[in-house]
Amino acid sequence: MFTSIFAAVFLQGCSEEQTSSSQETSLQAIEPCSEDSWLTAWCGYKNAEDLVATPDGRFLLATGFGGLPDSYINEMMIIDLSTMDKEPVNVLLESNSWGDPSCTRTSTDFSTHGMDLIERADGAKMVAVTNHLPKETIEFFELIQTDTSWNLVWRGCVESPVLEEGRRQPMFNDVALTADGGFYATEMYNAKTPFDELLDAGAAGKDSGQVWFWSSEEGFSALQGTSGGFPNGIVITPDESTLFVNYWFSGKTIKFDLKSAQTLAVHTGGRADNLTLSNGSLWAAKHDMSLTDFFEKCPPETTNCFLPFSIHKFDSDLNELKTWSFESSTFGFATVATPVGENVWLGTAHGDRIASFKISPQ
Repeated sequence: MFTSIFAAVFLQGCSEEQTSSSQETSLQAIEPCSEDSWLTAWCGYKNAEDLVATPDGRFLLATGFGGLPDSYINEMMIIDLSTMDKEPVNVLLESNSWGDPSCTRTSTDFSTHGMDLIERADGAKMVAVTNHLPKETIEFFELIQTDTSWNLVWRGCVESPVLEEGRRQPMFNDVALTADGGFYATEMYNAKTPFDELLDAGAAGKDSGQVWFWSSEEGFSALQGTSGGFPNGIVITPDESTLFVNYWFSGKTIKFDLKSAQTLAVHTGGRADNLTLSNGSLWAAKHDMSLTDFFEKCPPETTNCFLPFSIHKFDSDLNELKTWSFESSTFGFATVATPVGENVWLGTAHGDRIASFKISPQ
Protein backbone atom coordinates (compact mmCIF):
# COMPACT_ATOMS: atom_id res chain seq x y z
CA MET A 1 0.00 0.00 0.00
CA PHE A 2 2.75 2.45 0.96
CA THR A 3 4.56 1.70 -2.30
CA SER A 4 1.42 2.55 -4.30
CA ILE A 5 0.93 5.83 -2.42
CA PHE A 6 4.56 6.81 -3.00
CA ALA A 7 4.29 5.99 -6.70
CA ALA A 8 1.13 8.08 -7.06
CA VAL A 9 2.76 11.13 -5.43
CA PHE A 10 5.90 10.70 -7.50
CA LEU A 11 4.02 10.47 -10.82
CA GLN A 12 2.19 13.72 -10.15
CA GLY A 13 5.50 15.51 -10.68
CA CYS A 14 6.43 13.63 -13.85
CA SER A 15 6.12 14.95 -17.35
CA GLU A 16 3.75 13.27 -19.82
CA GLU A 17 6.76 11.67 -21.48
CA GLN A 18 7.99 10.22 -18.19
CA THR A 19 4.51 8.98 -17.32
CA SER A 20 4.17 7.26 -20.69
CA SER A 21 7.54 5.62 -20.22
CA SER A 22 6.55 4.42 -16.76
CA GLN A 23 3.32 2.91 -18.11
CA GLU A 24 5.21 1.11 -20.86
CA THR A 25 7.63 -0.29 -18.28
CA SER A 26 4.75 -1.50 -16.09
CA LEU A 27 3.35 -3.48 -19.02
CA GLN A 28 6.59 -5.33 -19.65
CA ALA A 29 6.72 -8.95 -18.60
CA ILE A 30 8.44 -9.73 -15.32
CA GLU A 31 11.48 -11.93 -15.80
CA PRO A 32 11.67 -15.37 -14.12
CA CYS A 33 13.95 -15.69 -11.09
CA SER A 34 15.06 -19.24 -11.92
CA GLU A 35 14.81 -21.72 -14.79
CA ASP A 36 15.91 -25.20 -15.73
CA SER A 37 15.15 -27.44 -18.71
CA TRP A 38 11.53 -28.01 -17.53
CA LEU A 39 10.53 -25.50 -14.87
CA THR A 40 10.31 -21.70 -14.87
CA ALA A 41 9.89 -19.90 -11.54
CA TRP A 42 8.89 -16.38 -10.50
CA CYS A 43 9.82 -15.14 -7.02
CA GLY A 44 8.34 -12.71 -4.52
CA TYR A 45 5.65 -14.90 -2.98
CA LYS A 46 5.11 -16.38 0.45
CA ASN A 47 3.76 -19.92 0.44
CA ALA A 48 1.32 -19.74 -2.49
CA GLU A 49 -0.18 -23.07 -1.42
CA ASP A 50 -3.20 -23.23 -3.73
CA LEU A 51 -3.84 -21.70 -7.16
CA VAL A 52 -7.13 -21.18 -9.01
CA ALA A 53 -7.55 -19.65 -12.47
CA THR A 54 -10.07 -16.82 -12.89
CA PRO A 55 -12.98 -17.49 -15.27
CA ASP A 56 -11.31 -15.53 -18.11
CA GLY A 57 -8.11 -17.59 -17.79
CA ARG A 58 -6.02 -14.41 -17.55
CA PHE A 59 -5.21 -14.44 -13.84
CA LEU A 60 -4.37 -16.80 -11.01
CA LEU A 61 -5.63 -16.41 -7.46
CA ALA A 62 -3.11 -17.67 -4.88
CA THR A 63 -3.70 -18.40 -1.22
CA GLY A 64 -1.09 -17.42 1.36
CA PHE A 65 -0.41 -20.37 3.66
CA GLY A 66 0.55 -19.27 7.17
CA GLY A 67 2.07 -22.50 8.45
CA LEU A 68 1.02 -25.17 10.94
CA PRO A 69 0.46 -25.73 13.79
CA ASP A 70 1.13 -22.08 14.70
CA SER A 71 -0.29 -20.05 11.84
CA TYR A 72 0.41 -16.42 10.93
CA ILE A 73 -1.31 -13.84 8.76
CA ASN A 74 -0.38 -14.04 5.08
CA GLU A 75 -1.67 -12.35 1.92
CA MET A 76 -3.72 -13.80 -0.90
CA MET A 77 -2.31 -12.71 -4.28
CA ILE A 78 -3.61 -12.20 -7.82
CA ILE A 79 -1.23 -12.83 -10.72
CA ASP A 80 -1.59 -11.43 -14.24
CA LEU A 81 -0.46 -14.30 -16.49
CA SER A 82 0.28 -11.97 -19.41
CA THR A 83 2.99 -10.11 -17.48
CA MET A 84 3.44 -12.16 -14.26
CA ASP A 85 2.73 -8.96 -12.36
CA LYS A 86 1.33 -9.74 -8.92
CA GLU A 87 -0.32 -7.87 -6.08
CA PRO A 88 -2.38 -8.61 -2.98
CA VAL A 89 -6.01 -9.33 -3.83
CA ASN A 90 -8.28 -6.39 -3.11
CA VAL A 91 -10.81 -7.63 -0.52
CA LEU A 92 -13.92 -5.62 0.34
CA LEU A 93 -15.91 -6.42 3.48
CA GLU A 94 -19.68 -6.61 3.08
CA SER A 95 -22.45 -8.23 5.13
CA ASN A 96 -22.59 -11.98 5.79
CA SER A 97 -25.17 -13.19 3.28
CA TRP A 98 -23.72 -16.59 2.28
CA GLY A 99 -22.37 -18.04 5.53
CA ASP A 100 -23.47 -18.81 9.07
CA PRO A 101 -24.96 -15.60 10.53
CA SER A 102 -23.06 -16.20 13.78
CA CYS A 103 -19.70 -16.05 11.97
CA THR A 104 -18.40 -12.48 11.85
CA ARG A 105 -15.30 -10.69 10.56
CA THR A 106 -14.01 -7.14 11.08
CA SER A 107 -10.72 -7.25 9.15
CA THR A 108 -9.26 -8.59 5.92
CA ASP A 109 -6.39 -10.38 7.69
CA PHE A 110 -6.36 -14.06 6.74
CA SER A 111 -4.19 -17.16 6.98
CA THR A 112 -5.54 -19.05 3.97
CA HIS A 113 -4.84 -22.61 2.87
CA GLY A 114 -7.06 -24.42 0.31
CA MET A 115 -9.34 -22.69 -2.21
CA ASP A 116 -12.18 -23.35 -4.65
CA LEU A 117 -14.10 -21.31 -7.23
CA ILE A 118 -17.56 -22.05 -8.63
CA GLU A 119 -20.40 -20.30 -10.41
CA ARG A 120 -23.39 -20.48 -8.09
CA ALA A 121 -26.90 -21.35 -9.20
CA ASP A 122 -27.75 -17.62 -8.98
CA GLY A 123 -24.88 -16.77 -11.38
CA ALA A 124 -22.50 -15.25 -8.85
CA LYS A 125 -18.86 -16.37 -8.94
CA MET A 126 -18.08 -17.75 -5.49
CA VAL A 127 -14.64 -18.29 -3.97
CA ALA A 128 -14.13 -20.21 -0.73
CA VAL A 129 -10.91 -20.60 1.27
CA THR A 130 -10.00 -22.52 4.37
CA ASN A 131 -8.62 -20.07 6.91
CA HIS A 132 -6.75 -20.58 10.20
CA LEU A 133 -6.83 -17.12 11.82
CA PRO A 134 -8.17 -15.57 13.97
CA LYS A 135 -10.41 -18.64 14.12
CA GLU A 136 -10.69 -21.85 12.12
CA THR A 137 -13.15 -20.92 9.37
CA ILE A 138 -14.28 -21.35 5.80
CA GLU A 139 -14.46 -17.87 4.24
CA PHE A 140 -16.77 -16.96 1.32
CA PHE A 141 -16.15 -14.28 -1.31
CA GLU A 142 -17.80 -13.11 -4.49
CA LEU A 143 -15.32 -12.73 -7.34
CA ILE A 144 -16.02 -9.44 -9.15
CA GLN A 145 -14.36 -8.46 -12.43
CA THR A 146 -13.00 -4.92 -12.81
CA ASP A 147 -11.70 -3.13 -15.91
CA THR A 148 -8.21 -4.52 -15.36
CA SER A 149 -8.39 -7.35 -12.83
CA TRP A 150 -10.62 -9.05 -10.23
CA ASN A 151 -11.67 -8.15 -6.67
CA LEU A 152 -13.00 -10.28 -3.83
CA VAL A 153 -16.07 -9.16 -1.88
CA TRP A 154 -16.44 -10.92 1.47
CA ARG A 155 -19.88 -12.56 1.71
CA GLY A 156 -19.62 -14.49 4.96
CA CYS A 157 -17.94 -17.36 6.77
CA VAL A 158 -18.56 -20.59 8.67
CA GLU A 159 -16.65 -21.47 11.83
CA SER A 160 -15.32 -25.00 12.32
CA PRO A 161 -17.57 -26.81 14.83
CA VAL A 162 -16.38 -27.66 18.34
CA LEU A 163 -17.44 -31.24 19.07
CA GLU A 164 -17.30 -33.98 21.70
CA GLU A 165 -17.65 -31.57 24.64
CA GLY A 166 -14.75 -29.45 23.42
CA ARG A 167 -12.35 -32.32 22.74
CA ARG A 168 -12.50 -32.04 18.95
CA GLN A 169 -12.48 -29.30 16.34
CA PRO A 170 -11.78 -30.09 12.67
CA MET A 171 -8.70 -28.34 11.26
CA PHE A 172 -9.67 -27.83 7.62
CA ASN A 173 -7.30 -28.16 4.67
CA ASP A 174 -9.26 -27.78 1.43
CA VAL A 175 -12.80 -27.06 0.25
CA ALA A 176 -15.05 -28.04 -2.67
CA LEU A 177 -18.09 -25.83 -3.31
CA THR A 178 -21.57 -26.81 -4.49
CA ALA A 179 -23.77 -24.64 -6.71
CA ASP A 180 -26.22 -23.90 -3.87
CA GLY A 181 -23.44 -22.41 -1.72
CA GLY A 182 -22.70 -25.47 0.41
CA PHE A 183 -19.32 -27.18 0.57
CA TYR A 184 -17.32 -30.29 1.34
CA ALA A 185 -14.14 -29.74 3.39
CA THR A 186 -11.27 -32.01 4.39
CA GLU A 187 -10.45 -32.24 8.09
CA MET A 188 -6.71 -32.91 8.07
CA TYR A 189 -6.68 -33.43 11.85
CA ASN A 190 -8.30 -32.53 15.16
CA ALA A 191 -7.09 -29.07 16.20
CA LYS A 192 -7.21 -30.21 19.85
CA THR A 193 -4.60 -32.94 19.19
CA PRO A 194 -0.98 -32.07 20.10
CA PHE A 195 1.04 -31.76 16.91
CA ASP A 196 3.64 -34.34 17.94
CA GLU A 197 0.83 -36.88 18.38
CA LEU A 198 -0.37 -36.06 14.86
CA LEU A 199 3.10 -36.75 13.46
CA ASP A 200 3.24 -40.04 15.35
CA ALA A 201 -0.10 -40.96 13.79
CA GLY A 202 1.30 -40.11 10.37
CA ALA A 203 4.37 -42.30 10.90
CA ALA A 204 2.11 -45.15 12.04
CA GLY A 205 -0.29 -44.75 9.12
CA LYS A 206 -3.29 -43.98 11.33
CA ASP A 207 -6.41 -42.01 10.39
CA SER A 208 -6.45 -38.37 11.50
CA GLY A 209 -9.55 -36.83 9.90
CA GLN A 210 -12.38 -37.11 7.39
CA VAL A 211 -14.53 -35.12 4.98
CA TRP A 212 -17.31 -32.84 6.27
CA PHE A 213 -20.33 -31.41 4.46
CA TRP A 214 -21.94 -28.05 5.30
CA SER A 215 -25.18 -26.49 4.11
CA SER A 216 -26.90 -23.34 5.33
CA GLU A 217 -29.98 -25.38 6.24
CA GLU A 218 -28.38 -28.30 8.11
CA GLY A 219 -24.96 -27.08 9.21
CA PHE A 220 -22.09 -29.61 9.44
CA SER A 221 -22.33 -33.37 9.01
CA ALA A 222 -19.53 -35.96 8.78
CA LEU A 223 -19.25 -37.89 5.52
CA GLN A 224 -19.08 -41.55 6.43
CA GLY A 225 -16.51 -43.64 4.58
CA THR A 226 -14.00 -40.82 4.10
CA SER A 227 -11.76 -41.22 7.17
CA GLY A 228 -8.04 -41.40 6.45
CA GLY A 229 -4.56 -40.13 7.19
CA PHE A 230 -4.43 -36.33 6.79
CA PRO A 231 -7.22 -35.70 4.25
CA ASN A 232 -5.95 -32.96 1.96
CA GLY A 233 -7.05 -31.82 -1.51
CA ILE A 234 -10.68 -32.26 -2.54
CA VAL A 235 -12.73 -31.56 -5.70
CA ILE A 236 -16.29 -32.33 -6.75
CA THR A 237 -17.51 -33.20 -10.25
CA PRO A 238 -19.75 -30.66 -12.04
CA ASP A 239 -22.82 -32.87 -11.57
CA GLU A 240 -22.01 -33.00 -7.82
CA SER A 241 -22.22 -36.79 -7.73
CA THR A 242 -18.57 -37.63 -7.06
CA LEU A 243 -15.76 -36.42 -4.83
CA PHE A 244 -12.05 -36.94 -5.37
CA VAL A 245 -10.03 -36.74 -2.14
CA ASN A 246 -6.30 -36.82 -1.40
CA TYR A 247 -4.76 -38.26 1.79
CA TRP A 248 -1.30 -36.90 2.49
CA PHE A 249 -0.08 -39.47 5.03
CA SER A 250 -0.87 -42.47 2.84
CA GLY A 251 -0.48 -40.87 -0.59
CA LYS A 252 -3.91 -42.12 -1.64
CA THR A 253 -6.28 -40.40 -4.03
CA ILE A 254 -9.82 -41.79 -3.96
CA LYS A 255 -12.91 -41.50 -6.13
CA PHE A 256 -15.90 -41.36 -3.78
CA ASP A 257 -19.52 -41.79 -4.90
CA LEU A 258 -21.78 -39.54 -2.83
CA LYS A 259 -25.00 -41.50 -3.47
CA SER A 260 -23.68 -44.92 -2.38
CA ALA A 261 -21.01 -43.57 0.03
CA GLN A 262 -18.56 -46.00 -1.59
CA THR A 263 -14.99 -45.60 -2.81
CA LEU A 264 -14.99 -46.50 -6.51
CA ALA A 265 -11.27 -46.17 -7.34
CA VAL A 266 -7.94 -45.59 -5.58
CA HIS A 267 -4.55 -44.32 -6.73
CA THR A 268 -1.47 -44.47 -4.50
CA GLY A 269 1.86 -42.74 -5.13
CA GLY A 270 3.67 -39.96 -3.27
CA ARG A 271 2.20 -37.83 -0.47
CA ALA A 272 -0.94 -36.46 -2.10
CA ASP A 273 -1.59 -32.72 -1.66
CA ASN A 274 -4.02 -30.59 -3.70
CA LEU A 275 -6.33 -31.59 -6.56
CA THR A 276 -7.55 -29.67 -9.61
CA LEU A 277 -10.35 -30.69 -11.98
CA SER A 278 -9.90 -29.20 -15.46
CA ASN A 279 -11.62 -30.11 -18.75
CA GLY A 280 -12.63 -33.53 -17.45
CA SER A 281 -9.14 -34.46 -16.19
CA LEU A 282 -7.95 -34.62 -12.60
CA TRP A 283 -4.57 -33.15 -11.65
CA ALA A 284 -2.79 -34.11 -8.41
CA ALA A 285 0.43 -32.82 -6.87
CA LYS A 286 2.22 -35.49 -4.83
CA HIS A 287 5.40 -35.27 -2.76
CA ASP A 288 8.03 -37.93 -3.38
CA MET A 289 9.62 -37.98 0.06
CA SER A 290 9.20 -39.27 3.60
CA LEU A 291 8.14 -37.37 6.71
CA THR A 292 11.74 -37.64 7.92
CA ASP A 293 13.00 -36.07 4.67
CA PHE A 294 10.60 -33.18 5.08
CA PHE A 295 11.51 -32.29 8.66
CA GLU A 296 15.25 -32.77 8.13
CA LYS A 297 15.59 -30.98 4.80
CA CYS A 298 12.89 -28.32 5.03
CA PRO A 299 12.93 -26.82 8.54
CA PRO A 300 10.79 -23.69 9.09
CA GLU A 301 13.76 -21.32 8.87
CA THR A 302 14.53 -22.28 5.25
CA THR A 303 13.04 -20.07 2.54
CA ASN A 304 12.48 -22.79 -0.05
CA CYS A 305 11.86 -26.50 0.15
CA PHE A 306 13.28 -28.17 -2.95
CA LEU A 307 12.16 -31.73 -2.21
CA PRO A 308 11.09 -33.82 -5.24
CA PHE A 309 7.49 -34.03 -6.37
CA SER A 310 5.35 -35.46 -9.14
CA ILE A 311 2.34 -34.18 -11.04
CA HIS A 312 -0.26 -36.75 -12.06
CA LYS A 313 -2.96 -36.31 -14.69
CA PHE A 314 -5.84 -38.80 -14.29
CA ASP A 315 -9.01 -39.70 -16.10
CA SER A 316 -12.32 -39.93 -14.22
CA ASP A 317 -11.47 -43.43 -12.92
CA LEU A 318 -8.00 -42.44 -11.62
CA ASN A 319 -6.17 -44.09 -14.49
CA GLU A 320 -2.89 -42.25 -15.07
CA LEU A 321 -2.88 -40.34 -18.36
CA LYS A 322 0.48 -38.67 -17.78
CA THR A 323 2.98 -38.23 -14.95
CA TRP A 324 5.74 -35.65 -14.61
CA SER A 325 8.42 -36.14 -11.94
CA PHE A 326 10.67 -33.29 -10.78
CA GLU A 327 13.76 -32.92 -8.62
CA SER A 328 15.06 -29.40 -9.13
CA SER A 329 16.77 -26.46 -7.46
CA THR A 330 14.44 -24.14 -9.41
CA PHE A 331 11.26 -25.26 -7.64
CA GLY A 332 10.25 -27.99 -5.21
CA PHE A 333 7.56 -29.35 -2.92
CA ALA A 334 4.70 -28.43 -5.27
CA THR A 335 1.34 -28.45 -3.53
CA VAL A 336 -0.95 -27.79 -6.51
CA ALA A 337 -1.00 -28.19 -10.29
CA THR A 338 -3.37 -25.85 -12.15
CA PRO A 339 -3.45 -26.13 -15.95
CA VAL A 340 -4.13 -22.97 -17.97
CA GLY A 341 -3.71 -23.28 -21.72
CA GLU A 342 -0.38 -24.95 -22.52
CA ASN A 343 1.05 -24.41 -19.04
CA VAL A 344 0.66 -26.12 -15.69
CA TRP A 345 1.07 -23.69 -12.79
CA LEU A 346 2.58 -24.84 -9.51
CA GLY A 347 2.31 -23.44 -6.00
CA THR A 348 4.03 -24.50 -2.79
CA ALA A 349 3.41 -24.39 0.96
CA HIS A 350 7.10 -23.74 1.62
CA GLY A 351 8.69 -21.27 -0.76
CA ASP A 352 9.03 -17.75 -2.15
CA ARG A 353 7.93 -18.62 -5.70
CA ILE A 354 5.44 -20.13 -8.10
CA ALA A 355 6.45 -22.06 -11.21
CA SER A 356 5.16 -23.48 -14.47
CA PHE A 357 5.99 -26.10 -17.07
CA LYS A 358 4.70 -26.80 -20.56
CA ILE A 359 2.18 -29.64 -20.88
CA SER A 360 3.66 -30.62 -24.26
CA PRO A 361 7.21 -29.23 -24.41
CA GLN A 362 9.13 -29.29 -27.66
